[in-house]
Amino acid sequence: MSTTNFMGLTMPVFTAFGWAGEETAIKFALAQLELFISTLHVNLPRAVQLEFPVFGLSQDNQSVYLAASSEIESDVHIAFYARPMSLELQLVVTNKDILAKGLAAAEKNPVNCHHLITNMGPEWSLRLQQMLIEEESRVVSHYQDLFKESITQLSQETATVVFSKAAYLNGQEKWVTPIYLSRRFNSEQIAAMSTAVIRVMSEQIDALMPVVNFLTGRVGRKPGKTSKRITSKARTGPRSAAEPVELAEVESDDQEGFVFVTELKPLHLRRGFINMTPRHWEFFAVNARTETRNVSVYYDGIYDRKSAVWRLQPGDMARLVLGPAAHEWLEDHFAPNEQIQLKAIKLDNENIQISLTAVESAP
Repeated sequence: MSTTNFMGLTMPVFTAFGWAGEETAIKFALAQLELFISTLHVNLPRAVQLEFPVFGLSQDNQSVYLAASSEIESDVHIAFYARPMSLELQLVVTNKDILAKGLAAAEKNPVNCHHLITNMGPEWSLRLQQMLIEEESRVVSHYQDLFKESITQLSQETATVVFSKAAYLNGQEKWVTPIYLSRRFNSEQIAAMSTAVIRVMSEQIDALMPVVNFLTGRVGRKPGKTSKRITSKARTGPRSAAEPVELAEVESDDQEGFVFVTELKPLHLRRGFINMTPRHWEFFAVNARTETRNVSVYYDGIYDRKSAVWRLQPGDMARLVLGPAAHEWLEDHFAPNEQIQLKAIKLDNENIQISLTAVESAP
């Protein structure tokens, strides 16, 4: 089918799915969706085309898809569903063997898994199912949802628990735990985009690729990378309440990190920064000339991507300078002389995430 005829997904495409029994309307809508997916595939980045070489129309599901294999369910695929009020983009992983790899990666590195998924933005939703495989017929039926919410509800703690449970269940012969990551776009908004919908959806799929690679288990340790262990120094004697805690132990095959506790002063709250130590700067420096390092700050289930760690002269002290949203949160939730904990972790893509939490006062 020629891609030069695509003029966008008009409102009749969406309203057709609300007209039960109108076969002509449905036939028209499906033809337009098929033209959409063929045009989209041509305009995808080359790397994404190679990842999803198969595309087409599913008459049974009244949807179109991009797939890694001609046997659609045997590997990861992306589906588009048109409904009267929306166009849904859905990343789907249902194959038990593919899931085993991705869930193993999620169990091993829950922080990176959580970061990649929630990094997609609050418009996205995650569904993690528990499906029963009948012993004799091998028919798969829904048992329960392990998680079915907006990703704004997916805390790091929740992600760790549900992905660990999914990995365990998927390892059992009678269970499989499919993963669906989806976003819905208003149908009127899509219709107003005209042919620009191709660019918008191409950008959405490109942004999905880190999640695709992680959930299919295609992301592993980088060649030559060795695990590193940062341990706290032994010390004797009492520690004052205002004294920063030394580097705490964090051990992992795929990430490096540290935990640091310090006391906030009035100036820290007013200006929106948190001081660390010269020892911490080594963690953030890319090379000897590095002066700043952009970081992602995680607090109360929210990511702030406008924060950075600065190198202060003289002495090379590290300072976390918060973005506007994180600064406002700091002012609203902390008072002078209260303690705050920073947990810094290098993710697989060499980005750095800093989690901020309050430190409970000693009884």
